[in-house]
Amino acid sequence: MHPSAHKGVLNGFFKGCVLFFLAAALGFVIPSRACAYAGDIRVEGVPFWLRPSVERSLRSVWNEIAQRSGFSGEDRRALLSVVAERLFVGYSSSVLLSESGVIVTLFPVSPVAWTVEIKTPSLSSPVEEWFAENVAELGGTLERMLALLPLEALSWADIALNEAIEDVCAPLLPGWNPSLIVRLEGRGIASGPPPADEKRILQISFSPKPPLVLAIVPSISSSTLPVAFRSDLREKILRTLAPVVGLPIEWAAKNKLRIEALAAEALFDTNTVSNARATVDVSFSPEQLSPVQAEVESPRYTIRAWIAAYAGADGKYPEIGLHLGRNALPLSGWDVELYGEWILAANDFSLESRWGARWSPWKHILIGAEAAFPGNVLWYRLSVAGGSRSPYFWWRLSEDGDSMVGFGYRLDERISLELHYDERSEDTLTLKAISDL
Repeated sequence: MHPSAHKGVLNGFFKGCVLFFLAAALGFVIPSRACAYAGDIRVEGVPFWLRPSVERSLRSVWNEIAQRSGFSGEDRRALLSVVAERLFVGYSSSVLLSESGVIVTLFPVSPVAWTVEIKTPSLSSPVEEWFAENVAELGGTLERMLALLPLEALSWADIALNEAIEDVCAPLLPGWNPSLIVRLEGRGIASGPPPADEKRILQISFSPKPPLVLAIVPSISSSTLPVAFRSDLREKILRTLAPVVGLPIEWAAKNKLRIEALAAEALFDTNTVSNARATVDVSFSPEQLSPVQAEVESPRYTIRAWIAAYAGADGKYPEIGLHLGRNALPLSGWDVELYGEWILAANDFSLESRWGARWSPWKHILIGAEAAFPGNVLWYRLSVAGGSRSPYFWWRLSEDGDSMVGFGYRLDERISLELHYDERSEDTLTLKAISDL
């Protein structure tokens, strides 16, 4: 053969190899559906999370090889094996051609077991314990994923490894970003094969991913305890849930029930709740400014004090009120309250007292009757009340047919604005502002 012919064959062979390597490199970033592949490629011997990217690359290479004329089946098989070993450093390869497609088996050249270390972020108790519980089995899972993965493979498999670890961590630790660091222990300075006692350690640390919980916004609602008794409850929630601030909102949502239970347990430890033997219901909403709404109700006693002022009526004066109640049947399941109310007018210090009973057939609904003095007038009473930042309604109907009605809105735990109707007054409709004490 003429020397120029030999030169042309060699040039063609090297150009083909460059093309194959280029196609293989592109295979890591080009989806498999973009490749017009000839025959199916199946890869064995690599971890399951690495197989899709390896198969995608080899399909690109095999597609180029299959389109080249002048290559026999053995040439194509040998060339695919060479390309595979060049691309997938750390593995040797075996290629088998069959009627159904191509089977590529990769063998780790220096398989050594991996050790996974989970580095937990700096968290306060009990959030630290929650995190540790979430990652308790993560190390073993990742060690099985990394089984016999050659260290050299990280030069081309790092992206796939990151994605695989993120997929494993996502359901356990939503809102946390894993970061990977490889550390070798037992390797000296001398070159050559790694010593038998060498340890390969994959250290995984976590950082919170925005959005984060920036603040806790507690609110206390109660129809049985005065506002003066609630300030320590609000502060207790703030102190107890301080470790939640700075956490990813996604992870806080996953631990919503734990956060609510933590706040409720802290409230039970306060003197206010324990002395009143109150029940506690906490609702936590995971947001950047996370509201924590606690409903605290005493099953035995009702205490309420307030001051009210009227606008739009000349004959109405500010007043101070006090309500004291006692559950008559605390163990029966029937919410029947016996109570007394005293309302003192600020202009002449005249006092109206009310003595009655009321029953709650449903939550936030009260019906009952009371005798008002002076006058000994019987009034029937209905009230529908919500919590903080919610509307409410009440209606009193006397035995003489006189009506008093109030439609109001509770602006917060203390302040309410009410449209007040009194059929007995000349100015029947007035605006009433109420501040609980």
